[in-house]
Amino acid sequence: MTIMEALERAKLLTKERNARPESRDQRRLPVPGDTATLRVLHEGVKAELESESAPMAALGRLEVDPKACERNRILYMDEHIALEARGAAAYRMLRGRMRHRALAKNWSALGITSPGPGEGKTVTTLNLAISIAREKQRTVYVLDLDMRAPKVMQYLGVNPPGSLSAYFSDALTAAEVLFETDMEKLIVAGATEPSRNASELLATSRLDELMLAIRRRSPDALILIDLPPVTSTDEALVVAPRVDALFLVATEGRTRRDALVRSMDLLSDFPVAGIILNRSSEKFGDDYYAY
Repeated sequence: MTIMEALERAKLLTKERNARPESRDQRRLPVPGDTATLRVLHEGVKAELESESAPMAALGRLEVDPKACERNRILYMDEHIALEARGAAAYRMLRGRMRHRALAKNWSALGITSPGPGEGKTVTTLNLAISIAREKQRTVYVLDLDMRAPKVMQYLGVNPPGSLSAYFSDALTAAEVLFETDMEKLIVAGATEPSRNASELLATSRLDELMLAIRRRSPDALILIDLPPVTSTDEALVVAPRVDALFLVATEGRTRRDALVRSMDLLSDFPVAGIILNRSSEKFGDDYYAY
């Protein structure tokens, strides 16, 4: 599937959903009992959600490697925050702004992408998720859907026994690829190996089923999705209609203006919540942001 084909497909899906009176409820990932929305769900998902009495399988647990986090600038431990005080301050500010907008707009799923590779979107996704989880007010799920070049698990220094690649090929269930971490309120899912047919996998109903399974398990959860660069492949456009809003990560001194304009043009039919400027030299008090 080309980027233009994915864009046309995403536009059509968005148009169809917006034409339905209950389209906003669909994007909010309904919980069991929401019969108005269940009418339009895939029959397999509907049966699973209506079976409220069925017990949910326990999730596995991953022990995050502090050294891997430090190496990849993931602010997981208190000592990492102490070493990267300016970055931590930037993420707290981003967390506060996102919290207010999420509450005001009833967001539950956000996609994070970038114009091209190397912009820091995965570091941004993880650090933002960790910052939100530290508040212990809302469970945060991180889904690594950059399936051609997955980095989330690598940056955390973990090797999950259940991969998202296997989930999308129908080999595993949602409970087998979602993992709790040793940080309360932070749950992750990802892969350690690239998928060549990522676009086709993400276009199936399996992604909708995964997000609905998350909503059933944690009705108030915030889902952060690490997406591929928007100008490199079509996957971000395939996922875009399934999230409430998108964030675009750009890097000061690296992101080309034409790439940023092209990215915004490709995403123009979807709600772009804002641009996150990575490695900004913006002054904050006596410091400068390093992220």
